[in-house]
Amino acid sequence: MVNLFVPPSYMAVYAKCVDASMPAFEPEEWIEEGKVYSVKHFTEPLNQGDGFAVTIIDEDGVEIHPSSSHWSFASTRFELYTLHLN
Repeated sequence: MVNLFVPPSYMAVYAKCVDASMPAFEPEEWIEEGKVYSVKHFTEPLNQGDGFAVTIIDEDGVEIHPSSSHWSFASTRFELYTLHLN
């Protein structure tokens, strides 16, 4: 089982897409290079050399899923930023 991390209410996490290359499968929704997305939650790394899974949302708060079997994106596709809110 993989732990899921949800940013607390005083923190906002954003992901700027740096790699929008298409995967081997044909995604239903995809990301745009240079665009910044809000992060809804993310997982712990599965292996030390691997990144983690990032679930992002659009401007309306709707999750973006590449397909019905892929609900998240690899963190290696993004630069992640954290803002601590007052």
